[in-house]
Amino acid sequence: MANYKIKDINLSESGKDRLDWARHHMPIMQALKERFSVEKPFAGHKIGISLHIEAKSGVWVETMMAGGAEVAITGNPGSTQDDTAAYMVKEQGVEVYGWRSETFVEHMENAKRVMDSNPTLLSDNNADLHYLLCEEPRYENLRQSIVGATEETTSGANRLREELPSFDFPTIIINDTMAKRIVENRYGVGISVVDGMMRTTNIMLGGKKVVVIGYGYCGQGVAQRLRGLGAHVTVVDTEPMAQLEAHLEGFNVAEKEEALVGADIVLTVTGRRNVILEEHFELMKDGVLLCNAGAFEFEIDLSYLRDAAASIRNIRTDVERISMSDGKNYFLLGRGNSINLAGGDGNPIEVMDLGLALQALSLERLALGTDTLNNEPQTVPYDIEQTALKSAVKTWI
Repeated sequence: MANYKIKDINLSESGKDRLDWARHHMPIMQALKERFSVEKPFAGHKIGISLHIEAKSGVWVETMMAGGAEVAITGNPGSTQDDTAAYMVKEQGVEVYGWRSETFVEHMENAKRVMDSNPTLLSDNNADLHYLLCEEPRYENLRQSIVGATEETTSGANRLREELPSFDFPTIIINDTMAKRIVENRYGVGISVVDGMMRTTNIMLGGKKVVVIGYGYCGQGVAQRLRGLGAHVTVVDTEPMAQLEAHLEGFNVAEKEEALVGADIVLTVTGRRNVILEEHFELMKDGVLLCNAGAFEFEIDLSYLRDAAASIRNIRTDVERISMSDGKNYFLLGRGNSINLAGGDGNPIEVMDLGLALQALSLERLALGTDTLNNEPQTVPYDIEQTALKSAVKTWI
């Protein structure tokens, strides 16, 4: 059995059922698995992965392994399906490091365990594995032996392009594709975030005053789905084009400080740090719901909120009441983690069949040779995106 650090290996039978259901709805991945099992494009490679550990990614991982890959994976705080993790270890032979209740500090320790497995390919989320390559001297040799990487998210792409130094290998940004931005982000995230909110709270969204901070592709999808359920949506964004687009779509557009006053629900979906700070909490009313749909909890300054609280109590699964000394209450959903996975099952299976096909095909391109790629963050090659889209058209329409 592979090395692992998970909640409970005995949960694997439930994980098997999850993957059976997901596999049935992922025909693109099944076709790739069939081809990979013959061609073995990943023979001799180990893929180090930082991505949500859930049923759809389990099907994707088994596809990579059918192509000859060894795999070590860690997940994200609040999103790991513990039974899926158990199945991946026990039945697939994957190195898995992660559990649903892990903290961000524990997540980064698990990411180090992935890097300690000496991968030759990376599949990253929020650029955490790339960050370790820069910050941990013990991974200096890995910088020379890694062939290439993919990065899934907006937040990770921002870090790679704005914060981290260059690497001696190419990193393919999955989020740069229109396939991911429109199909996965606008439609998939839009649906799954609202689903996660409703599962977590059991409240009616119709009539609620909801502030959506961030009007990129994910924010657009969330705002549209909320409006479809009758919510009164106000959009906040710093980009003039996003403000105009939201206005022309019929949303109320306001500055953050104005929008927060009187809001019933505040939702961040920017991929940026420190969107909600101390001064913003003070503007909110008693009983406001705080929700994050970005990759990690850092969009909301939860350290301040928890330190300032008079008491914190879990009043529902994944709902914390944070009470202040002045009597004001904030209700935090999913511990501030991505609500579509912290409170639900993430993006619809079919959507991720397409999204993970982009990952699989990009990793295949890296494994077979990087002569046509530059040693920098770059978009998915056009032919790969078209192949994935045509597969979706064939299976969906």
